[in-house]
Amino acid sequence: MNNTKKKFLVLSIITGLLFLGDFVTLLLFTLLDLSSKLSTATLILVILMPTLAIVFTYCLIRYINAAITSRSLKNENLYNLGSATEFFDLHAFEARVGILSKARLKSKKKQQIMAFSAANQAVMQNLNRDASISHFNARIASFLEDMFKVERRITSRVSHVFCFNNGLFLIYIYTNDEHHVRDLVNKISDQLFKIAEEDQVRIWVQPFFGVSDITAETSLVEDIENASIARNVSERNFESLTYYHESFRRRSSQSDVEEITNALKNGEFVVYYQPKFNLNTRRFISAEALVRWNSKTHGLIPPSKFIPLAEAAGLIHEIDTYVFEKVCEDLNEAKRKGRRIIPVSINFSLYEFYSSDFLNFIVSSLEKYKINPSYIEIEITEATSQANTFISISIIKKLRDRGVRVLMDDFGVGFSNIGNLRKIPFDAVKIDKSFIDDIAFDSKSKAIVKFLIELCQANDMEVIAEGVDNKEQVEVLKKYKCNTIQGFYYSQALPIKEYEKFLVSNPFERKEGSDL
Repeated sequence: MNNTKKKFLVLSIITGLLFLGDFVTLLLFTLLDLSSKLSTATLILVILMPTLAIVFTYCLIRYINAAITSRSLKNENLYNLGSATEFFDLHAFEARVGILSKARLKSKKKQQIMAFSAANQAVMQNLNRDASISHFNARIASFLEDMFKVERRITSRVSHVFCFNNGLFLIYIYTNDEHHVRDLVNKISDQLFKIAEEDQVRIWVQPFFGVSDITAETSLVEDIENASIARNVSERNFESLTYYHESFRRRSSQSDVEEITNALKNGEFVVYYQPKFNLNTRRFISAEALVRWNSKTHGLIPPSKFIPLAEAAGLIHEIDTYVFEKVCEDLNEAKRKGRRIIPVSINFSLYEFYSSDFLNFIVSSLEKYKINPSYIEIEITEATSQANTFISISIIKKLRDRGVRVLMDDFGVGFSNIGNLRKIPFDAVKIDKSFIDDIAFDSKSKAIVKFLIELCQANDMEVIAEGVDNKEQVEVLKKYKCNTIQGFYYSQALPIKEYEKFLVSNPFERKEGSDL
């Protein structure tokens, strides 16, 4: 039995004894006919004793309960932030946001829950690791309090409610500004780094944010969970900001784990190659390795179907290394048989790129299969490179020192940072298909692609256009002096035997009279 229940039990017993005593007193007075001998005041006091006992007991219960609640909240804040503050606890946050969100559901403004932590969640929750973590969180809390107090004075309305719970900050957002979330993320992130530098915080500060929309179809508890899940996805993918999607709640079953594990053992994952055509040389100068799952049960499965399952099952490392070694095997075999060889780019997940053994794995694999490093290119997404700019620059430089080219994949997707083109030493940039789709007829798309091509080339980077499907798109890209093109217009991804035949004989490489 906890202390609160014990106190209520004791108070209940005391109340019962008071009633019993009063009843016995009245009974004795009646039996002994003492009531006539007592003054009116004394008699009234005796009669009112039950009421007085109830009032006294009620006040005592309220006082003890308030003291317990206050001490509990203070202890919660002490545990979470290192000092008692006016910051909401989770229960107060839910109550406050619940009232606001219900009243505003019909409003045209968007309501959202943001969840974030200053670093890896496991580190931020481990208060025993370093007392400075508690102090760091307290500084962040003070910053948020001050920032939103200023906002309330200016706008005279509540647009943000915030709390802290077990290493995670939660913020309720009410706004019609579509850029507000990104601006808030940037403002908070800048302050986190500033506080960490001022206080010399001894942890790797890397904030991760997750955002979920509040809707009439979901409960507030679900919205908070969704924001927390999105934040965890940000951490897993080394992205600063992730918006919740219902697919994030997908979990891998034991059968998924067993099926993927067995597929790896049985060699069911196959590598396809999609050639890249250079407009200047009119030759295929490289290719991208793309993995497919040739399942005995389900047939040929694209990566969009099985990669999320592999990530949830913790098997993405095995797939990454499997694909790289398979590419090395194919290059070695082509070299041994005297076939034409062009460089191949391989995509690596964030998990693999930042792993401590990544460089050793690349180097040892090249040595094992006797592959010239110039035949290997590493593709990483812009989000991966931004996860920790300092470390990513170091890894990229070491790869380039060994003769391995590094490509930025999916440039332009999400919140692209043009400054990365100057800071991070990529050899080539791949412009995402979403920019290419409309360039044949949309002037805005043309202007954006032209700008991106000129920007990359000004930084001495090869420009590769992805997802080029027709001749009209090729003509526009050729006009804007794009270097290289990848897409169905030239070739879809091919299994190894068809790919080798295509390199020997295809209709696109320079011949007399060829216009492309």
